[in-house]
Amino acid sequence: MPRVDPSPTPSSRPHAPRTEPPVDPAPSSVTLATLAHSSVAPAPEAAPAAAPRRRIAPLQPAPLLLGSAVLLGFDLALAITPRASTALTALETVLVPAWIAAVVSMERVRSALAGARVEGRRPRLALFLLALMLLLACIGEKWLLLLGPTAEDAGTRAIVLYRSYTVLAFLVALGGLLGRRPIERLMATAAEHPARLMVLSFGVATLLGSFLLTLPQSLRDIEDASFVDGLFMSASAVCVTGLSLHSISETYTPFGQAVLLLMVQIGGLGIMVLSTFFAIVAGRKLRLRDAAVMAEMIDAESFARLRRNLAAIVLFTLAMEAIGALALLFSFLPHHQIAAGPVAGEPLSGAGDFLWAAVFHAVSAYCNAGFSLFTGGLVPFAGSPAVSGVLASLVIIGSLGFPVHDELLRRARLRLRGERPPRMSLHSRIVLLGTAVLLAVGAAGFLLLEWRRSMGELSWPAKLLASLFQSAMTRSAGLNTVDFGLAGPATLMLTCMLMFIGAAPGSTGGGIKITTAAALFAALRAEMRGDEAPHLFGRAIPAATVRRALGMASLMVMLVSGFLLVMLTLEPHHPMGLALETVSALATAGLSANLTPALSAPGKLVMTLAMFIGRIGPLTIAMAFATQARTRSYRLPEEKIGIG
Repeated sequence: MPRVDPSPTPSSRPHAPRTEPPVDPAPSSVTLATLAHSSVAPAPEAAPAAAPRRRIAPLQPAPLLLGSAVLLGFDLALAITPRASTALTALETVLVPAWIAAVVSMERVRSALAGARVEGRRPRLALFLLALMLLLACIGEKWLLLLGPTAEDAGTRAIVLYRSYTVLAFLVALGGLLGRRPIERLMATAAEHPARLMVLSFGVATLLGSFLLTLPQSLRDIEDASFVDGLFMSASAVCVTGLSLHSISETYTPFGQAVLLLMVQIGGLGIMVLSTFFAIVAGRKLRLRDAAVMAEMIDAESFARLRRNLAAIVLFTLAMEAIGALALLFSFLPHHQIAAGPVAGEPLSGAGDFLWAAVFHAVSAYCNAGFSLFTGGLVPFAGSPAVSGVLASLVIIGSLGFPVHDELLRRARLRLRGERPPRMSLHSRIVLLGTAVLLAVGAAGFLLLEWRRSMGELSWPAKLLASLFQSAMTRSAGLNTVDFGLAGPATLMLTCMLMFIGAAPGSTGGGIKITTAAALFAALRAEMRGDEAPHLFGRAIPAATVRRALGMASLMVMLVSGFLLVMLTLEPHHPMGLALETVSALATAGLSANLTPALSAPGKLVMTLAMFIGRIGPLTIAMAFATQARTRSYRLPEEKIGIG
């Protein structure tokens, strides 16, 4: 009976209860400790191994943090006093190795107590490197402010920026010493929940972008340095909105413009899509949990199609942007002003290079961001079919979404082979027809309402082209060839309605989405006709889809109402202009009646939050903070209520 002999079991069973030590209930720590404990050393040797590591008392964080806090107080009080600030910054630089040693020693103590090896904790290493880079960047920027040109005349903005770097450096060190385990638990929890992962990734990208856009290297004039402005612009870029507080070419250096464009590309493709794509290209294998989360985020039918979908999304995006940039390059060449830097009185100046202008505007248009490098925006191109046509085409293609792109490409390949493609999916038919209807309605509305107002000085072909262009921009782009500051209230209301609907699911656009509006239309039509179920194009729409559409639209209406109420309370501007600003932020459209630069600091923060919620999606935000649904073994009795 050798196969049922229980003799090996007693030698291994005493170790089994120790794999879940009750002293540390954190799931991530328990898992890492368990793996290392079970595969590296037996349980009785764990306690003696931890004893000698407890001798690292001089590197405990309490004295280091207390000394840093005192140093922070002196540094804030004496900010940029040349000699004192230089001495304090030098002392902070010397403290960096002590901070690194404290973090490493704490990791060794924790690892010894948990019975785990430090080398096996890659997430902790990644967080440590990120915190270290931020700390060194803050101290480096303080040295540049002290030793650079601003040290001579040390303006108010330079002092504010110096103090901001001081506080940020202290917070980074504090987080590195004390806050890493809670951060790791947050990341571990988010990694298992697609909605929370999306909120966390976009939030981190926005904060990092705001830091980069506030660096002196990103700004032409240090007087424009403001963390509130940097946060607003970073959120506008990552959320592919396009609302801008400044003229981009006049405010940001080429480095700052590149950071802004990188944020737009990251926000358009999605942080998780990009990171997973690069992991696949590098030959790394995805864990089953990561693959499941990513498949749910991009709506992949199976794990087998996950790699194909990710590669197709990234490559198709880059290909369309490259084609658009090439077309724009030839369209820009006749306008020699584009090759100049920002020049007063030259509306097409600012880009400084034809190729950079073409690439920047192609990426901005396809990702539905709406940023422009020209000091006068795109108003000078109101009558240019080449520029307007290319940009509008990029915006429309980007607003259709990858599911529609994929289906159209598959149908084209089948037709080239001489095969008959299958029936087009209901989703694609709704998106294509809905986009065409909204384009026609928007163009007709702009043409009628603005014939003698903002488009009064244009010829009738230019008016027709500008109307089509502005209708396309309401998909969620934000570029404009017409000055919305001259538009009438009816035009602003029509723009709000079109932006509220927005683009298609799976695209870079915002709004409640075309399919949501179509589902609500089908439900309303079914209710008015007395049909048993809503239907479109000969297909019934599931009740769950209608409920989700109703929830999405209701949440969006409540958000618009709430944010508009706050903006009307904070800002003394025209109500219709504030309504356009609010809907534009929540729909990530980026169109504005020239009110964005005049917003107060509280108004900027409110709009930043609105853009973030609009990009993530109201339902995604709700699911991210929702608890797990309870399952009931019973059904509640029904009772009618009066409606209407």
